[in-house]
Amino acid sequence: MKQSERIGAKIAYIFSHNHRYIERALESYNLKGPMFAFLLTLSHKDGCSQECLARYLKFSKATATRVITTLEKQGYVYREKDEDDRRIYRVFISDEGRGLIPAINSALQEWNDIFLSDLSDEEEQIFRNLLDKTKNTLVEFDRKSSKQMKNNYQISG
Repeated sequence: MKQSERIGAKIAYIFSHNHRYIERALESYNLKGPMFAFLLTLSHKDGCSQECLARYLKFSKATATRVITTLEKQGYVYREKDEDDRRIYRVFISDEGRGLIPAINSALQEWNDIFLSDLSDEEEQIFRNLLDKTKNTLVEFDRKSSKQMKNNYQISG
């Protein structure tokens, strides 16, 4: 590290503010925590399995089940057993849930506008490029780690 700064602390601060802003903006819909992320994902990946949702959003299966159960009780999603594999539940966004997508997108856009307000267009583009680059680094790290874990399991299993 070039300085004794903790990048993780800055990222955590930004994440915390993002989380609070989105929760406040969506509180009238009773959406808390990652619930909005599940609805957004289902709006373009409707019918995927609970496990697929958990993996895609990087949540545990238990967290995904809790979130989906809550969204189902609120009438925003529904589940159906997969016709080919009865052990799998497919999750679908309801019409009521789909109706929340514009409000979610609006809240996210408002947050982005606030968050990026002090950056010039050029600085914003550089920032976005750096975020993409670091995200891609982590995706590759996850891929290699997953491959290594599979190899270790095969050797010991």
